Amino acid sequence: MYCETAVTKILVIDNDENSLLLISDFLAFNNFQALTADNSQLGLQLAREQQPNLIICELALPEQNGYEVLKQLRSEPTTANIPIWFLSFETDIATRRRALQQGADNYFTKPVNLNELLLAINNFFSE
Repeated sequence: MYCETAVTKILVIDNDENSLLLISDFLAFNNFQALTADNSQLGLQLAREQQPNLIICELALPEQNGYEVLKQLRSEPTTANIPIWFLSFETDIATRRRALQQGADNYFTKPVNLNELLLAINNFFSE
């Protein structure tokens, strides 16, 4: 059962340290519990262990890209239903479409507008 005082956990996976800090600090400032991973392996581990309410993942990760992270998380019963949003510098419609077709729940281009991200998060969790 969902408790009103429960803190929403959001896992941010991004190999860019500045982006990771910017987004996680912004989320923490807005009363979310921000978990961070600077690579896909740590991201997968934290997703399994922490069961976040949302994962925001950079698409162009070096070891396993966002698509591979998404596929792995969707294939595991404990993480299959965690919403996954992609971040990417790719602004073309084809990349966005592919991300959504592969199963991503949302897609944001970098540099991400933090206010738009916050609005999307608040709208998502108020549904």
